[in-house]
Amino acid sequence: MKISKTLIGLALAAGFVGAQAQTVLKIGYATSKESHYGVGSTVFCDEVEKGTQGRYKCQHFANSALGGEREQIEAVQLGTQDLVNTSTGPVGNFVPEVKIVDIPFLFRDYDHARKVMDGPIGQDILTKFPSKGIIALGWTENGFRHMTNSKRDIVKPADAAGLK
Repeated sequence: MKISKTLIGLALAAGFVGAQAQTVLKIGYATSKESHYGVGSTVFCDEVEKGTQGRYKCQHFANSALGGEREQIEAVQLGTQDLVNTSTGPVGNFVPEVKIVDIPFLFRDYDHARKVMDGPIGQDILTKFPSKGIIALGWTENGFRHMTNSKRDIVKPADAAGLK
């Protein structure tokens, strides 16, 4: 008898899920909608909408309309924003293990970076997020080996010598 009540409860709950109105997810990013963040977020949201038969759709907030990256991560933690597509820079303030991926010249090339981040190391780092009130879905590309300064090009680690 207990099983029957549970099954009936689940069946009723499933019926309510099907009848729910569309849920709009707020997604923010610091760049324009035409940038790689914007395009990636649009493709992601299109797939979410398709995969949920339209139950979920996204409202985009580009150009830091919801705040800078740090503020948007905090908003996701608080539940006032649903999604953020962000660089790894500010994430290390919330999930310290992420800081490792920002070491200049850590990866030989894009293939190496993808293998590490999509492999056991990157996947292990993703498991550190939930304890901080964040669920990370995956890694995106924003380039690597990017070091800027006003003095000279940095092509290899030794080129950074003497810079502050």
